[in-house]
Amino acid sequence: MPATVARFGPGSLPLWITRGDDVSYPQGLYTSYTSETVNTPLNITGRTYSSSVATARGGTVVATPTVTVTDAATGKILWSLTDTQTDLLTGPRYVWDLIENAGTTSERTLIVDVLNVSGRATP
Repeated sequence: MPATVARFGPGSLPLWITRGDDVSYPQGLYTSYTSETVNTPLNITGRTYSSSVATARGGTVVATPTVTVTDAATGKILWSLTDTQTDLLTGPRYVWDLIENAGTTSERTLIVDVLNVSGRATP
């Protein structure tokens, strides 16, 4: 998955999926990031993450991806949708977000961007 950098507010990370497929995108969270080999992972122990797919910003939520912390010490998470969830995405474009709950009462939006959906060539 390409890197996204959030400087002053949510980062941008457009995603492309195929309707009817299981999809998973691993993502790393960093305190600093220069390249794939020069970075400082963020320890996300105790933090939880959530995500939504909606028809537009502030629109109707049509899917709730699963966000799993796969390695808290190195800031690794996995964003995923099942084939059943993606099969219900009948439009070509949606908005998705990634929200962090750091274990306090506040939440932080890490990413807001477009989710592009294409159909299969094979029915």
